[in-house]
Amino acid sequence: MEKEKEIFKSPEKEPQHNEVVIDFLRHGKTEYTEKGRDLTPEGEEQIRKGAEGIVEKIDPEKEIIVLWSSPAVRAQGSEEIIKELLNERRIKAYKDSEINTMRNFDQRDKEFMEKFWQEAEKKGISPETLYTQKGQDKSDKFETQEEVRERTERVFNWIGYLTERANLQSKKLHIIGVSHFEFLNPVIEDVFGYKIKEKDFVKYGEGIRVNFDYNPTDKEMQISAEFRGEKKDNITFDKKKRKFIVKNK
Repeated sequence: MEKEKEIFKSPEKEPQHNEVVIDFLRHGKTEYTEKGRDLTPEGEEQIRKGAEGIVEKIDPEKEIIVLWSSPAVRAQGSEEIIKELLNERRIKAYKDSEINTMRNFDQRDKEFMEKFWQEAEKKGISPETLYTQKGQDKSDKFETQEEVRERTERVFNWIGYLTERANLQSKKLHIIGVSHFEFLNPVIEDVFGYKIKEKDFVKYGEGIRVNFDYNPTDKEMQISAEFRGEKKDNITFDKKKRKFIVKNK
């Protein structure tokens, strides 16, 4: 895989059009192994099914493909499956480094959280449900939902920055990323009105597409999003609040 940095050079002249499309997938179903929470055979099939619908529509002549992934084992394993699908179609992709903002391992108590999830699994409680119950109040052991939301918003703020500045040479930048339900849920809440408290979660292998379309001539950014067959236009991203706002919901 080639490095992403090569495509973000300062343009010699202002491009006429910049478009960045992001397909974020939730990793597949997991189980505990020696490596940590790794993909099950069912999880591998879930991510393969979700990614196939994306990969088969790629036009290599018109798109620059970049892979992003959380550093978690289950996300890295999911990304490997996406790489296989791209290689099967001889589609070149640039590999970025692990995107730590999509899964923060630098804060809180990792050992506590591993035991936390394992106990939930033994009791038959889904991680989504447990996270909804426990992720509201501040803790020295794990991030709150609001803190995770801030990480999500930082990533999309960065994507908007790339859209305005990347030299795409008349091509579309297509990012395919693998992350986690708590990272992706703020998008479906803000844009599509789903509620995590009502157990509206992004499913294993399920994806969200967000499209940034920037015209440098008039400095206008158009944003749209697709999820579960529904498309939303007239979206803005408030850089100060770092939040998606849908006009005329």
